[in-house]
Amino acid sequence: MVRTAQIWGVIRLKLGITAVLAVALLLILGQKAAIASGLGGFVAILGAVLYAMIAYGSIGSVKFAPPAEIMRRHFAAEMAKLCMTLLAFAALFIFYRQADWLWVFIGYLAAASAYWFGLLIHKR
Repeated sequence: MVRTAQIWGVIRLKLGITAVLAVALLLILGQKAAIASGLGGFVAILGAVLYAMIAYGSIGSVKFAPPAEIMRRHFAAEMAKLCMTLLAFAALFIFYRQADWLWVFIGYLAAASAYWFGLLIHKR
């Protein structure tokens, strides 16, 4: 199974990517774009934490399980992450109408790319 350090490593990478993008946007485009990208990244980070908690128990507590149980946990985790992501974006649309939506989605996609960067870093 996956080690706890790997799970938290991807989540830390998401935090780092979100922070770097938000600071860069703050310096280049201003506060509105920076806040929007930070909120998008925050949605991705919440989804990753929720996924890890459901798929791996209390973050890494499940060491071995039958394949059917592992598959069930990952399916449940993905569905919970999807629902939470949709609800978070809906809440943003309702409660933060002045957000710059392009940067919200770019922040989300940038943070979500941490999975791929994590694979590249792990293979080195």
